[in-house]
Amino acid sequence: MSEAAAQIALGVVVRAGRFLVQPRTGDPALSGLWELPGGKIEPGEDPRAALAREVAEETGLTVRVGELVAALCHRYPDRRVVLWAYRCEPVGGEAPEWARWVRPGAYLDMPIPEANGPIARVLERAPP
Repeated sequence: MSEAAAQIALGVVVRAGRFLVQPRTGDPALSGLWELPGGKIEPGEDPRAALAREVAEETGLTVRVGELVAALCHRYPDRRVVLWAYRCEPVGGEAPEWARWVRPGAYLDMPIPEANGPIARVLERAPP
């Protein structure tokens, strides 16, 4: 029996036509890649509430979570993930200096997790 896919909420935190990305840490398989802030949705947790919590924990930003931008399933060699990417508006705090605000096309040129490629292409077609 295969393990259930991890449910992950990602934030497209938008400011002045750019969105926030951060370097991936902790997971050796994805270390050094640039990702959207967010994280695991706990069982029974509302995805939007999970996203607001994760963005605050990771970046110190308070965000207002808006509409769903993209949803997809992706299989890595060792696991499956379901990603839910929501547009977010920063409403408090400051982004950490190690994070970057990027345009959609620039994000596609960065080293990013495989699963984020389709999300970046959606953002390129319909910029934040």
